[in-house]
Amino acid sequence: MTKRIEYTSLQKFFKEALMAVGAPEHVAKIEAQIGAEVDLCGVHSHGARLLIGMVNNIRNGPTNPDPDIRTLVNFPASVLMETDCGIGRYVSHVGMESAIERAEQFGVGVCVIRGVAHWGRGYSYGLQAARAGMVGLAFTNAYANFPAWGTAVPSLGNNPFAIGVPSDEDGEPVVMDIAMTQTAIGRVNNAAAAGEPIPYGWGLDKEGNPTQDPKKVLESERFLPMGEHKGSALSFMSDLITGALAGGFLCFEQGTEGRPFDGEGGSTKTFIAIKPYGDWLGKRVSELKAHLHSVQTAPEQGDVRWPGENSFRWRKEYLEKGIALPANICDGLDQLADELSLTVEWID
Repeated sequence: MTKRIEYTSLQKFFKEALMAVGAPEHVAKIEAQIGAEVDLCGVHSHGARLLIGMVNNIRNGPTNPDPDIRTLVNFPASVLMETDCGIGRYVSHVGMESAIERAEQFGVGVCVIRGVAHWGRGYSYGLQAARAGMVGLAFTNAYANFPAWGTAVPSLGNNPFAIGVPSDEDGEPVVMDIAMTQTAIGRVNNAAAAGEPIPYGWGLDKEGNPTQDPKKVLESERFLPMGEHKGSALSFMSDLITGALAGGFLCFEQGTEGRPFDGEGGSTKTFIAIKPYGDWLGKRVSELKAHLHSVQTAPEQGDVRWPGENSFRWRKEYLEKGIALPANICDGLDQLADELSLTVEWID
């Protein structure tokens, strides 16, 4: 059964759960703010749903809730850091903050960090930069979890990346967040848990046939790349500007021979911040938004939306009514609360 929870209450539970398994307060606070905001924006595949796995990776696996972040190479406008399977959202926040600080001084800043766990939703770090008045780019690599175009077995990571651009006039930054698969694998997992079909084009069954059954796609691991060979090429290049650039693990190395998977702490993140050259960017963003909503629509393709617009729609509704979480996530949070002797403050 779907339940609702206030945004602040979800943050509170996030923070308490992570502190219960060893995260210091300053780390748990950042993790909770970023994680709960993902659900506030209506993306339930990458918010509280991931908290359960994160807690398990801290208790039973390699993920470090109190990471040591070390500087390996330090140039004026860029830096290479390393962490010890550090908890992902907090370390990613530190990485983008480092890029922003360098961009303030040099006009552009780059921070690359290897040895990082799951960052949740890349959108969060594009948004972080945009809120600071910067153009932000965030990249991560992943373990080999989908077949590159022309292959039949998982050979590349879906390697999501995000771009955020500030929009001063309406306070709603434009943020694109996409994976190199046709859709995020978490959305296929959500559909399977809810017993719902997926659109054709998201994946194939074991025989290579298109299917709307998410369980068959999860079983075959044949998630389709977006744009066919183009999605594969973007994934390949993303692995190079993250794992290869940092001297970290590439997609096919993660989760093998005792190495951690990306979600546990085996991934590399690259954060780039660009300082705008003048005060006109926000106005131009608003003009492009208005242009998109002014042209003739094609209703059969869905609503007309600029990147990230849907997140702000959900944000407004959920701040007013509370965040509506799917039943499987609610059950998982209740179970986690019991295990940690905590309480989830659902709205009655």
